[in-house]
Amino acid sequence: MAYVKRVPPIKLILTKKEYNTLIGILTKNVDENNDATARELSINTKEKLLKYSVPHELNKNDVEIDVRLYLNEAADIITELLLYNVKRINEINYYEVLIKVRESFVNHTDD
Repeated sequence: MAYVKRVPPIKLILTKKEYNTLIGILTKNVDENNDATARELSINTKEKLLKYSVPHELNKNDVEIDVRLYLNEAADIITELLLYNVKRINEINYYEVLIKVRESFVNHTDD
């Protein structure tokens, strides 16, 4: 059977600044994570982005980076962004807010 090349279904186009920010977040997650599993996820995600991202020059000053992702890799990036932000967000219980909003929504639709 011939080898079939699968192209990841998710296409993410980043500017240089966005790409650098994402790699910077992953680097901070590697440095700050005490949990071995979370740290390994940060390392693997960063290595994949550095290895498989493709830069495209639009003109002399503009570059875009084409990042192709499978669904699990996109989920990993979202996890990394959440891990990065956990330490930088005030402790507000948004779950309680969600419950109150849902209760008012459900009560309002029953009328």
